[in-house]
Amino acid sequence: MSPSSKPTTEPDKVRVRLYRFDPATDQAPRYESYEVPYTPRMRIMDVLDHVHETLAVDFGYRWLCGTKKCGTCAVNVNGTPKLACWDAAEPEMTIEPLSNLPLVRDLVTSRDPFEASLASLSPMLVRKAEYAGFPEPLSAQDMAPTAHLRDCIQCLACQSVCPVLRQPDSGFAGPALLVALSELAQDPRDGADRARLADEVAQVFKCVSCYECERVCPTEIPIVSEAIEPLKRLAHSAGRSAGARRTRAFLDVVKARGYANAALVALKTNGFSLHGLRLALRLLPRGKLNLADAFLKRSPPGAAAIRKTYESNGQSSENPE
Repeated sequence: MSPSSKPTTEPDKVRVRLYRFDPATDQAPRYESYEVPYTPRMRIMDVLDHVHETLAVDFGYRWLCGTKKCGTCAVNVNGTPKLACWDAAEPEMTIEPLSNLPLVRDLVTSRDPFEASLASLSPMLVRKAEYAGFPEPLSAQDMAPTAHLRDCIQCLACQSVCPVLRQPDSGFAGPALLVALSELAQDPRDGADRARLADEVAQVFKCVSCYECERVCPTEIPIVSEAIEPLKRLAHSAGRSAGARRTRAFLDVVKARGYANAALVALKTNGFSLHGLRLALRLLPRGKLNLADAFLKRSPPGAAAIRKTYESNGQSSENPE
């Protein structure tokens, strides 16, 4: 068998569907299909370059470093965010712009809202103590909590899949911004009030811990466990927002009763309110809420063990009533 006839799993061509839409001139989005000759180790960016340079198609896409460092080339490929400069081309690809971001043209999205939000979080160290020396003595243990967070290239892939950001006017900063904020909050040199920023500005408690951000992160940052959860703990200890109150209420109720009583959590968070009453009337017919539970104290199996766990950690049970 000659070398040219050896079996291979590599395709001869890459078939690509490009999302096309210029808000300044087009009435509606469309898709255009192209075929590109496959070459070994072909990247998504190579396909886009071929369509633009060889097929002479004028469309908008973006890249800078070409080495997985700047994050500007991120696009959706078959529904999943990818770095075009780094990820391998697939035999069939539908390439679209990232979601949850304003569209500029075709595959190019605007980073302006992200940059503005980042600026609102004071994204620089705030030094309140004098330098201990120069070079500054910092141990690996001091900086360990932020080690993975420093791998963030701000490609915004995580922002594009966040379900909370899909909600209109959510007020949530999003995972990429929380990574940047958490890196500063966990830095032993920083003296800013990161608890207030996390709670009131970034609204960290709106994170639903779905882990979609971790699933698509090209640098594999443990975003929820090493960035968002530490911010929630920080905001919980100092915050005054509804999110912080809800977290405290949840813990207090579980400590006292051994289970998460939804009615008590709601009452401790917001008290009696017209909004709470309306919500209760919607939940009651669906069996999602038992108001009697809020007033009739019961002790389900395992409640004593839960209280013992809290007490062994130095957290006494509190009466939520």
